Amino acid sequence: MTRPAAPSPGEVSALIAWMRRLSDAGIRNASPAELAAFQNAKKNLIARIERRDEQPGDTG
Repeated sequence: MTRPAAPSPGEVSALIAWMRRLSDAGIRNASPAELAAFQNAKKNLIARIERRDEQPGDTG
């Protein structure tokens, strides 16, 4: 089984920047589609981090 790719620092930074834009604009001003896309991206990134952490043989 191949090891899932760890999120790059750029991916994490982009998600944080997106969260900041949503927060600055006010969550109520965001479209439901954008909120759903953000939630999906966040869930995917966290899942990739968790899968990476669960791999046997990690020394980190």
